[in-house]
Amino acid sequence: MAIGGQSKAFQQVADEYERILQLQQNGHGERALEGSKGLVEKQPKWPYAHFSLGLSYMILGRFEESRRALRKAVSLKDSVGAFHAKLGEVHHRLDDTENAISEIDKAIELEPNNPGHVVTKAWLQRLSGQTDEAYTLLDKLYQSGERDHRQVRIYAGTLGQIGEPQRGIDALLPLAEENHPDTKVLAAHWYVLAKLYDQTEQYDKAYDAASRGSDLNAKTYDPEARESLMHSRLEAWSAESMPKLARSRSSSEKPVFIVGMPRSGTTLVEQIIASHPEAYGAGERINIFTAAAELVTPSDPGTSISALASGLKAATLDRTARRILRDMEKQSPAGSKPKRICDKMLLNFQHLGLIEQLFPNARVIICHRNPLDNFISAYLLDFEGHNAHAYTDRPDWFAHFYGLHQQYIQHFKQVCSLQILDVVYEDIVADQRGQTKRLLEHLDLPFDEACMRFYEHQRAVITASTDQVRQQIYRKAVSRHENYSKHLDPLREALQNFGVTGI
Repeated sequence: MAIGGQSKAFQQVADEYERILQLQQNGHGERALEGSKGLVEKQPKWPYAHFSLGLSYMILGRFEESRRALRKAVSLKDSVGAFHAKLGEVHHRLDDTENAISEIDKAIELEPNNPGHVVTKAWLQRLSGQTDEAYTLLDKLYQSGERDHRQVRIYAGTLGQIGEPQRGIDALLPLAEENHPDTKVLAAHWYVLAKLYDQTEQYDKAYDAASRGSDLNAKTYDPEARESLMHSRLEAWSAESMPKLARSRSSSEKPVFIVGMPRSGTTLVEQIIASHPEAYGAGERINIFTAAAELVTPSDPGTSISALASGLKAATLDRTARRILRDMEKQSPAGSKPKRICDKMLLNFQHLGLIEQLFPNARVIICHRNPLDNFISAYLLDFEGHNAHAYTDRPDWFAHFYGLHQQYIQHFKQVCSLQILDVVYEDIVADQRGQTKRLLEHLDLPFDEACMRFYEHQRAVITASTDQVRQQIYRKAVSRHENYSKHLDPLREALQNFGVTGI
């Protein structure tokens, strides 16, 4: 990591680089980005500064900017395997599988003794649906005696995917029971074990494994703060205020916002739509959250969300809408001109008022699922990131946030003029063709048989549902909660307390 100059100056820059890495590892993306930009400004010819910038953009989901920064790092120093490996990951997230694998292969060529690059290649292959190829790479590593925590965890998950979950349990359990300085590493192991136990119908062990993962992650959730924020937003975009608020002059009908609770079917819906030749699935974009932070998040206690929303001018909304639309269009393959582009940032249901101000002609799809099934599917998963989806870690937290989510949706359906479609996961399972026709009619797209074969559509799926959307629709996820019934009485009671009925 030599950068030249005085050793004292080097140490200062190296310390700043390490500080940024810590911010990135702890999920503080915006602070890390600010530091990375400062590092590039101070050391524009140091490749690690641009590498740091690329990682910061990657964490925030700004993949085009991440790719530019990582390409700059590679242009300054082509001999670092980590640069090529991360560039490969970003190519993958931008649906450029060919260049993704090419960059990972370059990393392996440069650093053949680094098994981490082989693991990364296998992980990208698995996410792209090349499960057998991923298994071959990982099994070779495992049989050679390699026992890196990340490698074995991905290997175990891949074993589950190819129908050998007990082998996955046998491989991973010894590592999960070890001491490790990073409890999040052990938490990730227990969550993979939860899924494997579920596959082998050891449901009590699955629930206990997920509980161990939750305890190790030690996430936090503040119900009062969440509730207060919701009331402030509903006041800002109320029935009285909505007609008076400015709109952008964007007439674009391209944006499609797919929203709902985690594990409610949002990825399946996006995959069905993305299989249409006139549509593209851009995944979970942070654009609306960024716009909300910039435009309607108070910077001091004396300002309200209502004041900021009502103070927005059409010109400001125009600029923001153009920026978001450009980003969405950049995600689609070069040369393609999709009629609809999906943003599957599922918690955008909190921002439907702002979405209407930015894109009056946008479509919205709200995904619903039985709340008990929804909880179990979320509880058994490790949502990576600093405090990400913390409300899925405890039944009472989940019930509280589920109740808020229902209030958001009911409110915005009453006050917004957006074209909104409700889709129920169980209905898709029961009548795939009929529900697919509903989705496409909502988007003003002609029916296409490719949408019925969504599992054949090859695109990068980064969410926890990557395995499911590579398969035909199956019914075993419906009423899944019945396998865990003995554990769910606290959840049922909490849901009822928050006004959720029909459970």
